[in-house]
Amino acid sequence: MKIVMLGSLGNINKLVIPELLKMNHQVTVVTSNPDRVKNIKALGATAAVGTISDINFLTKTFAGNDIAYLMVPSTSSNGTDLNAEMKKQGTIFYSALLNSGVQNVIQLSSIGAESGPDAGSLYAYHYLETELNRLTNINLAFIRPVGFYNNLYNHLDSIKNEHQIYSNVPDSIEQKYVAHEDIAEVAIKLILKTPAKKTIHYVASDSFSLKEFITKLSVAANLPDLQFIQICDDQLKQGLLANHVPDPIVDALLKTSQFQKSDSDIYKDLTPENTTYGQVKLIDFIKQYAVALVGIDNSHHSSTIADK
Repeated sequence: MKIVMLGSLGNINKLVIPELLKMNHQVTVVTSNPDRVKNIKALGATAAVGTISDINFLTKTFAGNDIAYLMVPSTSSNGTDLNAEMKKQGTIFYSALLNSGVQNVIQLSSIGAESGPDAGSLYAYHYLETELNRLTNINLAFIRPVGFYNNLYNHLDSIKNEHQIYSNVPDSIEQKYVAHEDIAEVAIKLILKTPAKKTIHYVASDSFSLKEFITKLSVAANLPDLQFIQICDDQLKQGLLANHVPDPIVDALLKTSQFQKSDSDIYKDLTPENTTYGQVKLIDFIKQYAVALVGIDNSHHSSTIADK
């Protein structure tokens, strides 16, 4: 099959692309960075250099492919209105797909796309999905992962320097997390056989609270004094602003965190039929995290809209 993939050689694509090439599929990888072309070609894939905001470029690149895998990098936000940005991007995808005639589409979306405006930054994906749902007579699969394990790396510095984790979400609240490897497994299956019509696919790896995370990490990393510090919403807001996160992004992230600690169930739509639970469990991620704590490189980091 001919497959076009957005997302360059990001955390998920770098796992998916080699597997597709092993199966002798023709893979075109879209990247906005010309420096990535050499690495893409080295894998055996074709590189297409351009931006996801360019309808003509996307239309030309999508044309002739059997499947398009879509995603929007967190770095694409300009920090103004997340919902409007996602709606605009969805309109661009819609036009490019309609004009190119691709019949099978996989979109990397997010948990929270169905949860209403109270979900804050996560709800922006609702606007992206709404635009793509305007497409008719195609097979369209939405992958909705829960929170990424890697987002816990935003605590890396405070753990290293202070042996503390700060959060406005209580450490007793259980949340679901997912590994890039487990998302990649689902993406590969959907690419190889995209279900008919329009479908939604949740992906998670494990469920745990920050209290459990701290307990296990303190043993694995030999940090017996590692502790949780509860902060208020305003402290989170001021911390983000101090790190030069734009006001609209701060407000959206704050709303998301408030939703996570409210009585609302962000996971209410997950069922055994529409959810895949992967193989990477908390104990596996703890081992990676312990290594990151003694590492000197920057390969372990969170990738949220606040990390641009």
